Amino acid sequence: MAGREAVRKAVHQVRPLLSVDKDEARKRVINLYKTWYRQIPYVVMDYDIPMSIEQCRAKLREEFLKNKDVQDIRVIDMLVVKVFISFRFSVL
Repeated sequence: MAGREAVRKAVHQVRPLLSVDKDEARKRVINLYKTWYRQIPYVVMDYDIPMSIEQCRAKLREEFLKNKDVQDIRVIDMLVVKVFISFRFSVL
């Protein structure tokens, strides 16, 4: 009885940050990747980055693939928020 109540409280307290399921989290990650991918030419030009657009896109892919094994939806959401905030600062 006490075990069930503890599990029920834990499940009730742990809620996803943004995504409800893995499919929604996956869509958010893909959207973020596409947004960065499209913005790279402007970032390279605006910040005078001494790399080609192709090199920057390869680095973007590498950075996203570093976290490909993350399974926890809350961790995925935190990473998406973190990258989105850095995107907003680089664009503005």
